[in-house]
Amino acid sequence: MNIQKHNPTDAYDLLYPQVLSMLSDINQDTMARAIRNSAWVWIGDVDGEIFGFWGLIAPSMLSDKAYLWFYNTSSLCKHIFRFVRRSRMVTQELLSYYPILVGHGRVDDARSLRWLTWCGAQFGSSQGDLIPFEIRAA
Repeated sequence: MNIQKHNPTDAYDLLYPQVLSMLSDINQDTMARAIRNSAWVWIGDVDGEIFGFWGLIAPSMLSDKAYLWFYNTSSLCKHIFRFVRRSRMVTQELLSYYPILVGHGRVDDARSLRWLTWCGAQFGSSQGDLIPFEIRAA
């Protein structure tokens, strides 16, 4: 399992042929915006097959808080246990950049919410289909 940090431009160029080009136009636009607005993008792969990528979007240059987003491919299922084991280490790296990570999980995705809990997430009150979370550095 390989997880590498990239600047947004390089990340987009790496992701487009294998992942982004397969998405609908609206989803391509959404992911391009998320990647472009991120300070850094991490790409996870096993033997060159991308299983997921994520980034941090800060509201300002001086913020100690960033929005964490994550996109997984169908390949994640093949590597889920290895990914979950590495998740706490990856979360600690993300928290070294921003001591507060915020985001949203899908209320109906119990597996994702369990993973976020494993990574240290505390949840707020659900807002429709989404539930906000926060992960803080120790």
